Amino acid sequence: MTNQWSVTRLQSALGAVVAGVDLSQSLSADAQIHLRALLDEHLVLVFPEQQLLPGRHVEIGEVFGEPYVHPFLESIAEHDAILRVAKEPEDETVFGGEFWHADITFRNPPSSVSLLYAIDVPAGPCGDTLFANQFAAFDRLSSGMQSMLEGLEAVHVYPDMAECEATAAVHPVVRTHPRSGRKALFVNAAFVHRFVGWTVEESRPLLAQLEAHQTRPEFQGRVAWSNNQLTVWDNRAVLHYAMNDYPGQRRVLQRVTVMERTAT
Repeated sequence: MTNQWSVTRLQSALGAVVAGVDLSQSLSADAQIHLRALLDEHLVLVFPEQQLLPGRHVEIGEVFGEPYVHPFLESIAEHDAILRVAKEPEDETVFGGEFWHADITFRNPPSSVSLLYAIDVPAGPCGDTLFANQFAAFDRLSSGMQSMLEGLEAVHVYPDMAECEATAAVHPVVRTHPRSGRKALFVNAAFVHRFVGWTVEESRPLLAQLEAHQTRPEFQGRVAWSNNQLTVWDNRAVLHYAMNDYPGQRRVLQRVTVMERTAT
């Protein structure tokens, strides 16, 4: 019953902790509607102390979209729609690199939501994930900049690959969220390297300016991790950044990312 759910806001910019829900159990149609509405409102949801088998992890993702099987990264053995997000003690870099980004924007349609489940995370204040609200980022631009950006499209390309149908997609720089109708900036440092009709060199100054604006402190929220925690975020509305501040420690999570579908 959703009236037993407790929702506590994380930060002013975004995020909420949701307690009183057992995601290992099937959700009613009303509960699924409530879950989507909470994500629309808070953009990032944290569910502590969940016991999720791989199949159930994917089923929760299906509340928000179609599970994505990554063409370039290896899935876990138990389910082809789950990626292992790991940093071993000997590793120096984090999974996916140290970039502000949204997941799977090189596809059309792009991803809607990611669901990251903690298997084994370091104890203590480290390994947090930062998020940045892209509705707020758009709203805080001048009207002139908003108008200019609304006329642009960007090429999203999988890192270190050529632009082709399998590795690239074109999206508006300002996207209207299919559920809320709000406008958000939709570029990120990991996947976007130019604007349509612009060269890479011409695009770099504006992309750098946008990234600096998109990730301003007042747009940010921060999520700490504990084992068996599920964090869900809307890739259409936030960027995220994984902190790399736990050298010599092991950190293992599993990620489901789902793609947009009608009215999701």
